[in-house]
Amino acid sequence: MTHTVIIPLFNKASYIAQTLHSLLRQHKMPEELIIVDDASTDHSLSITHEFLRNHAAEFGHCRIQVIELSENRGPGNARNIGFAASSCDLISFLDADDEYHPSLLEIAAEAFNKHQLDFMVLDITFMPCGEIYPNLESLRKYLEPIATDLYLIKDPLRAVSSPHFIMGVGSNVITKRKWIAAHQYIAEAQLNEGIDFWYRVLKGILNSEPGKIALQTGGYLYVNEVPGSLSRKHYSHFKQIELPPVISRYINSKDKHDRLLMGMIGERWYKHALQNLTSNHQKVYFMWHHRRFLTPYLGYLLLKMNVRS
Repeated sequence: MTHTVIIPLFNKASYIAQTLHSLLRQHKMPEELIIVDDASTDHSLSITHEFLRNHAAEFGHCRIQVIELSENRGPGNARNIGFAASSCDLISFLDADDEYHPSLLEIAAEAFNKHQLDFMVLDITFMPCGEIYPNLESLRKYLEPIATDLYLIKDPLRAVSSPHFIMGVGSNVITKRKWIAAHQYIAEAQLNEGIDFWYRVLKGILNSEPGKIALQTGGYLYVNEVPGSLSRKHYSHFKQIELPPVISRYINSKDKHDRLLMGMIGERWYKHALQNLTSNHQKVYFMWHHRRFLTPYLGYLLLKMNVRS
C-alpha cells in the first residue's frame, strides 16, 4: 500500500528538521509527503525548504509538496488542506514537532496488508520523559493479540472512551484514505480536535462494515513535550478556554458511546480548566458559565457506572 504523510507546520523551527529527518530514516519511505505551512512567523518554512533541498536525493521517489498558506487558521485546517492534496492508500498526519521510529511505515504497511486493517492507533512515547501511553493493563479486556505488539481492538467505540486510551493525540492514527474522505477537522478548533475527528472517522468505518481496528504498540511514535503547548498553558480568563468540539457535538446525543466519549472529554476539560486557570474567581466563573453541562456530566457518571457493572 502507498502511504502519504501530511505535516501541518506552524512555528516549529526548533523541531521541523528532526521531524523530517525521522522520515528520511524510514526503512520504507512514504510515497508522498505533504507539508502545509500555516503562515508560520518564525523560520520554520525556510528551514523546511533548506532541509528538502539538502536531502532531495535521499527522499528518492517520494513525491514532496509544500503548501504555503497566507493566513493562519489552525492545524485542523492545515490537515484538511493536506488531505485534499493527497493521493495514497494510507494516510497519517505527523505533527511538526514529533517523530516516527525508523520501522513505523514498514510495520504499518505490513500490518494493513497482512491483517486487512482499516484503522490503526499507535501508542505514544512522550519525550524526553520516556513514558509510554496507553497502559495496556487497563485495556486488556478490549485487546486481542494478532502479532508482536499488535492488537485488534474489540468494542472499539467503547475502548476509545476509556480514560486510559489515547486516540488523536500526537496524530497517532494511520488509516485508509477512503475512510477519511467524508470527514474534516473543525478548522479553528485546537482543543481535542483530533479526538473529535478520529472518533467520527472510526464511527464511519463501523457504520459501513465490521471494520478491523488495531492498536500498534512498541513505541513507534515519539511526541515531544513542547513548552507552551495547550496542555501546559495557563489562563487568566475562563473564556480563553475553548469548548472541545466533542462536547458541543454530542451534548444532546442519545447514543451510549457518544455520551461516554463526551463525558470522558468533559472530565478532562474541567480538570484542565481548574488546574490552569490562574485565579479562584475565574474557576468559579468557569463552572457557572458552563453549568448547562452539569446534568449531562452526571448522566455520564451514571452511564459509566452501569457499563462497568
